[in-house]
Amino acid sequence: MNRELGPIHLIKYIYIADLEYARQNGGVTYTGLPWRFHHFGPWCTEAFRRIEPSLQSVGAKKRIIEAHSTAFDGEFIRWIIVDDDLYEKLERELPLIITTTIQKYVHKFSAITEDLLHYVYNTWPMLKSKPGEMLDFSVPDYIQRQNESVPDIEKRTSDNLSARQKKKKKQSIEALKEEFKNRLEKKKKAKKHQFTPPPYDDIFFEGLKTLDSLAGDEIKPVEGIVQFSEDIWKSKSRFDPDVS
Repeated sequence: MNRELGPIHLIKYIYIADLEYARQNGGVTYTGLPWRFHHFGPWCTEAFRRIEPSLQSVGAKKRIIEAHSTAFDGEFIRWIIVDDDLYEKLERELPLIITTTIQKYVHKFSAITEDLLHYVYNTWPMLKSKPGEMLDFSVPDYIQRQNESVPDIEKRTSDNLSARQKKKKKQSIEALKEEFKNRLEKKKKAKKHQFTPPPYDDIFFEGLKTLDSLAGDEIKPVEGIVQFSEDIWKSKSRFDPDVS
């Protein structure tokens, strides 16, 4: 796993932690930061400004990578720190939902920017907003129903458990979920019929020709500019699963 993360990754992981905290706390985020729909993703200038000073204060190493390509010309910044004592200290001080969420999603996406951005773009505060607006973390009904369907074993956390024990418990639950998911996938694959390609002879191509003729006249390519109403950002098709 790539342990080096850039500012864009760190911002998104803070957002995800706030999102998961809000999911379990009635729409209230942990940090209280003012998140905004900026360009195509969640952004907070206050958080961005605190990244470098905070990382320098704990001794994180900064690496600057020169990039020269047709797609990008400039510098990449990457940060890394390996400090078990600091990790355990943060585990004790931060809520369990914050530490486990960051651990889960950093393990899942690491520094894979495209996958991480795709995930945050499709979170409910983003889907309910339009560019420039402040993000609303109020929990939608369909998310609330998902929360209620989570097994009680995952919701219960004993006050007698240490931070590390809580983390191991969470990891065990995630491992069981992953194993169950893999078993379902294997069953689905086993049920699929093996595809047998047809003989690509004259009869095959004559059949294709007949099918094409039934489709009507050929659609000719056209060029133009498509304009969408600003109302599309508030369309239910973006955030309501019963519509989309």
